[in-house]
Amino acid sequence: VVSGTTSLLTGPSPTVTLTRVQSGVGALIVQAACAETVGDVRIGCAYQLRDGTTSLVQRTSGLPTAPHAGGRPVIRAGRERFETLTVDLAQVRELRRMAVYLYSESHQPLSWGGTVTTETFGRSRIQIPLDRPRSGGVLVALTVYNLNGELVLRNENLLVPGPIRAAALAFGYDRITWVDDNTPLI
Repeated sequence: VVSGTTSLLTGPSPTVTLTRVQSGVGALIVQAACAETVGDVRIGCAYQLRDGTTSLVQRTSGLPTAPHAGGRPVIRAGRERFETLTVDLAQVRELRRMAVYLYSESHQPLSWGGTVTTETFGRSRIQIPLDRPRSGGVLVALTVYNLNGELVLRNENLLVPGPIRAAALAFGYDRITWVDDNTPLI
């Protein structure tokens, strides 16, 4: 990805590898850029750290950072103009992988539209369009894998019927202990 450019991750080109500088400087910011007409869309991610720690990050369910206890967070959830996940790239070696998902906080069907936008320190943008029919479930929009210090982003665009737990399991996050289908035990 060239600094200052915008790339669209679609069917013919579903992946992009960030350079070592883009993967290790500043922050990687992932936003659910959606209009209010979509519904109460929220963003979260399932993640695995280098030490094997696996869980979720979501702003709205008391899981706003990873790791959940101690030190400086590797991943933070928040809200600016849109729902946002921020990865601290100074700690990129701590992140093994993550799956970014969108869901309805009220568990209602969403009228999908908008874009998942990922921005690097060099102001490069990677966009994934959210064009799909109104539906319920959890949409896993993007996966991020750390391959020897370079982040690989992939457009997944997979709608998983059911709760967040089903989406996490669909992407191999099977080491999470759950309180219920939408809340991990921390």
